[in-house]
Amino acid sequence: MTAATAPHRRRRARAFALLVTTEARLAWRLPTALVFGLALPVLLLVIFGSIPALSRPKAEFGGISFFSLYAPTLILLVLLVLSLLSLPMQLAGYREQGVLRRMWTTPVAPSFLLAAQLVLNLALAAVGIGLVLGVGAGAFGLVLPADAAGFALAVVLTVGALFALGLCVAAVAATTQVATGIGLALFYPLAFFAGVYFPLTVIGSTLVSQISEALPSGAAFDALHASFLGRSPGGEALAVLAGYTVAFTAAAVRWFRWDVEQPRQHRGRRGSSRTPSPPPARSSPAPSPARSASPAARPLARSPSSCAGASRPATKCCREGR
Repeated sequence: MTAATAPHRRRRARAFALLVTTEARLAWRLPTALVFGLALPVLLLVIFGSIPALSRPKAEFGGISFFSLYAPTLILLVLLVLSLLSLPMQLAGYREQGVLRRMWTTPVAPSFLLAAQLVLNLALAAVGIGLVLGVGAGAFGLVLPADAAGFALAVVLTVGALFALGLCVAAVAATTQVATGIGLALFYPLAFFAGVYFPLTVIGSTLVSQISEALPSGAAFDALHASFLGRSPGGEALAVLAGYTVAFTAAAVRWFRWDVEQPRQHRGRRGSSRTPSPPPARSSPAPSPARSASPAARPLARSPSSCAGASRPATKCCREGR
């Protein structure tokens, strides 16, 4: 049994590798994720690292420089772009074009395409994080996290929470435009609480800090920032990220559909209380030549009163249409 299934597994592995390669080529031809998910964070890193004033420690930033404070934010920017914009837009586009539905007729299951997209975006996330850390440390003297294990745990939980949220967006978005709208609506506030626009420590608001700690991007920033300061990530931030990972993953599994029409058919099978639509009207047969003749060519039907004086009974006369 094992020897018989081994070739089948190898074929499935080759098919999956081919899918990942194809998705990578498509990402290279349409470099939205490459530009905004990789190039933009590295460009911001180079700009901020080239300004000497931003590399000086300041008391308002906890004794560190703005450049060191902004490094975790750039990592979150990479993950936010890939999870909320790149992944949902691609999957919603495949559903809108019917690619996922048509894949059911092939030997490769649609879940392979979903897994290939996840692998590709996770690989891009790893490349983006590596570029931020490598360029920052090599060119601008960025101090890398002292607690490597805590940093890795924070990154894994952040990836799980944000990518699960992106799968939720892909699950409910029927078209690419809807996925883009929902993704941007989530991206901007989450980016704000991650400190993309400016550090939240400058605001000095307790309410803003409490909201930030309750959101996945804010909790991720706290965990990553603690790693860069040489401390282990806080248990509260990691718990928040773990909770979002479980909740968003369960919601994505519950809501995800392979076809645009699948929810409607599913409700119909469950016996929805909505009034069913009437059946389509049957096309009437073509009229016969006798019926389609003009009124002048047809004999006029007599009324019962005109048949009263006839020799035959009126009912029989009228029944014969004469």
